[in-house]
Amino acid sequence: MIATVLSVLAIGFLLLLAGMVILPACFGSPWHPLKPETIQEIVEFAEIQPGEKIYDLGSGDGQVLIAAARKYKAVGVGLEIDPFKVWISRKLIRLAGVADRVTILRKNFFDFGSRDADVIYLYLTHQALDRLFPKILKYLKPSTRIVSYRFCLRNMQPCKTNRKQNLFMYRLDKGREINNYS
Repeated sequence: MIATVLSVLAIGFLLLLAGMVILPACFGSPWHPLKPETIQEIVEFAEIQPGEKIYDLGSGDGQVLIAAARKYKAVGVGLEIDPFKVWISRKLIRLAGVADRVTILRKNFFDFGSRDADVIYLYLTHQALDRLFPKILKYLKPSTRIVSYRFCLRNMQPCKTNRKQNLFMYRLDKGREINNYS
């Protein structure tokens, strides 16, 4: 009897884990917990200044926002559709002591529409980026920096990449028209 219950719990856990990792990848937002050194590299690469507002579209466990708030006193907003990841990230934010500067919204990142972003951080597939990026340009101010991890924005030239060529920064300093997007 106990073995059956444990088997059912184990199967349930594996299904939950598969639902958290595999299914989101099909919809454009893979979730792979990042190593602490990768998170630090991302926030340094983004050139965040104290008090700037950073949005993480598909924020997962919120670690990038937590690091930005801790190291640079940034204000962070995460958009995450998965209720379990929202719950986890909110708990981690409270534990990190940055709940006054970081907020996680249970929201689809395709519904992004904020005009106050200084930095947009993305870890999305090419398919999601292709669908998202032209739509959000109208909401971004000219000074917004877009940082993408592992996936570059198609038809756009990054102004900066890291040594490993897995971080890309795009700036909107020259207005709202960039390459093929307008």
